Amino acid sequence: MATELAFSTEFNDTINAERAYELYWADVITDKRAFLCPEHENGCPAKYTCANMDTEQLQLKQVPHFRNQHDSEPHMDGCDHVPQLEVRGGSGDSRPSDVGQPAPDRFLLARPAGHFDVRQGTTTGAGPGAGGRSSSGESGGTRSRRTQFYSLAALVSRWLKARRDDVDDTMIVSAGTQEPMSYRELFENFFKKRPHLSGSTRVYWSTARIRKTDDGFRITFCEPVVSLAGETLAEPLRPTAMIWNSVLAASEMKSLHARRLLRFAESKARCVVFLYGVPALQEKQSGTYLNFDVKSLDLVDVQDTDIFERLRRPQE
Repeated sequence: MATELAFSTEFNDTINAERAYELYWADVITDKRAFLCPEHENGCPAKYTCANMDTEQLQLKQVPHFRNQHDSEPHMDGCDHVPQLEVRGGSGDSRPSDVGQPAPDRFLLARPAGHFDVRQGTTTGAGPGAGGRSSSGESGGTRSRRTQFYSLAALVSRWLKARRDDVDDTMIVSAGTQEPMSYRELFENFFKKRPHLSGSTRVYWSTARIRKTDDGFRITFCEPVVSLAGETLAEPLRPTAMIWNSVLAASEMKSLHARRLLRFAESKARCVVFLYGVPALQEKQSGTYLNFDVKSLDLVDVQDTDIFERLRRPQE
């Protein structure tokens, strides 16, 4: 059985497993067993392990999650954090909002200041389950913290589960300042039989190849596009994106990103790239290009091609 939240003794705050995964790869926390029940200050002796916290994303068979340590004492009587969620390889369902409707997921395009700073003097006695607010500024109470994402990789994981559960047309997400929409509407795939880009701000995804250059990593999508925003292009173009060395260096999780990008660059194998943003035509002396401007690695996710098996919808 898994639990949703745990207190990190290294980060000094109550967090979810997705946040623990990010903090590990940002070299903020190091011990997957350094987690306690959020009610530890009220006497609960339960200890947690964050499973898969140290596993590279491409190797994950199951998403990171908290579970009771084998040698841990059980939760105290009446503890609000007794595990109740089964691990199913996804991010779980959203808890209901205060008005009784599913709370829309939120994809935030910028992390707050000090997002990776170890918390000082965090008060955990009330616990987020009692409607408190952790020092990270995330709401507690009836709204699930798992519905708030800062990286596209976490959002892709959420979308995959929604597809497998066949609810991606009803699960709602709010990305940046955009109006809430369904996951199916937000994620836009382009391929040979659908060589079109809407031109809207979306999560675009398709097969691609990655090449290492002196300036960073160049992503070139495999499938050419014939129209953008309803306008036919003068000639088919393969969308591209450049991850500059400066963008890579600015990421708190650069070790994780660099390892993944270099793996596909060295193997020259196809991968599946997700990009949140707007495609744009650029005119240069050498020709016309269709590019995505990557300003943050939080807006990019790279997956192996086995993702096509993982995103299959349930059979009728």
